[in-house]
Amino acid sequence: MAFRDNSLLIRSSSVVGIGTNDADDVYVAAGATTFVFADGNVGDDSFLGFDSNDTIITRVQIYDRNGDNFISAGPNGIIDIDRTGPGFDGNDHILIAGRNDEITELRYLGTKDGGFAYADGGTLRALWTRFGQENVVEGTVANDRLDMAGGAKILLQDNALGLNLGGDTIANFGSDDLLVTTSALFDGNGDGTIGFARNRVLDMSGVGGPDVTDAEAGSGGQLRFTGSSLRSIEYLGSDDIDGVTYYYYGTAGSTFVPGSVDPTA
Repeated sequence: MAFRDNSLLIRSSSVVGIGTNDADDVYVAAGATTFVFADGNVGDDSFLGFDSNDTIITRVQIYDRNGDNFISAGPNGIIDIDRTGPGFDGNDHILIAGRNDEITELRYLGTKDGGFAYADGGTLRALWTRFGQENVVEGTVANDRLDMAGGAKILLQDNALGLNLGGDTIANFGSDDLLVTTSALFDGNGDGTIGFARNRVLDMSGVGGPDVTDAEAGSGGQLRFTGSSLRSIEYLGSDDIDGVTYYYYGTAGSTFVPGSVDPTA
């Protein structure tokens, strides 16, 4: 029941390098785009059209004042990407504008492969609003151990980002729990049942998926469920929240209806 090598961070998104030209540049996201910042003075840059499937990779972790894993812009709409503490805002600053030119809040997704990953905070917050913050579980891009015990839980896999989300071990996934993805999982015969591989691992799709190559490509990472006899999950449907499509999966016999707020409904 071994995982493949999930150490490579960027797998299926388009990559745009942000060089150390110390200039004020404007970048426009097209499709799932990963903006990779070089280590040095990149200037004061603007990112337009930044959407729920876009990401930012830095070589140094952005200062998080209150440690909640969300990075918000200041009153001027600017994020101090080089800030190392409350008294030093650094040399480089970025403006991130998403749909309708709204300023985007970033959420921290962890680190691996020499990079620190950030994505739109709204993808997670939307599920908090619907299901309650205490009921939503999200890992990082590293190999995580996540526990779904303690009532009905939502496991978010934001696999539309085009990042490999690691090889995660999921304990106590029960009949009242849901796996929620942002890119549909590959269903070879279209019957709504997603079987695990012979290694009992569930392969995540990525950008351009779902595809038969997801298992070999390592597009979105992998999940291994422990403490149960689970060998497949059922596709329950999808719904849109604030422009993001969420795909819901549960155990056989789940009665959850996408759009409801109770995973046991």
